[in-house]
Amino acid sequence: MLDEQKIEQSSRIIRELISEGKIVRPKAGTDIFFLQKSRESLDVSQRLMELQDEEGLPTNLWVINTSYYSMFFAATALLAKFSHRIKTESGIHRLTYHALVHYFMKEENRLKKHFMEEYELAVDEAENILQLSENRIEKLVKDLDFEMAKRKEFTYEMGKIAEKSKAETSLSRARKFFIEIEKVMNI
Repeated sequence: MLDEQKIEQSSRIIRELISEGKIVRPKAGTDIFFLQKSRESLDVSQRLMELQDEEGLPTNLWVINTSYYSMFFAATALLAKFSHRIKTESGIHRLTYHALVHYFMKEENRLKKHFMEEYELAVDEAENILQLSENRIEKLVKDLDFEMAKRKEFTYEMGKIAEKSKAETSLSRARKFFIEIEKVMNI
């Protein structure tokens, strides 16, 4: 669970970037561009998994990488949809994670609003729904963080072999992440 201390740490990092002018407005169409990149990465990841099953190619590492990139591109698209772009090359992956936490869990709560709108008709269950949406948001952000670490581990650490089960988990997370981001972006 993301505790308040971790949420506040992410918020501090993003507020510092804002004060340094490193959070800017994206160009028009950036959200669509990155959502398309996310969809393409997800399709490639799925096809890589199929190639492994069909032809025995060892694709687990690449399924993990392309699944993570699908999530990263979806997160970038979501930030762009709500007028945020991180203007830095260094550490962009980790900063994107912090931006999701800051903007969509702490400050603007846009994901919560979206999920509340999705279940608007079930007013009598509002408390349960709010808890569900908070859990879904937290899970999405944690999944992105975990996949970022896994991609780094299997790509750069000697002796680390990506197993099929880890690749399948990455692909499943990327699919769910993409679907949730696409819903929020209302595209």
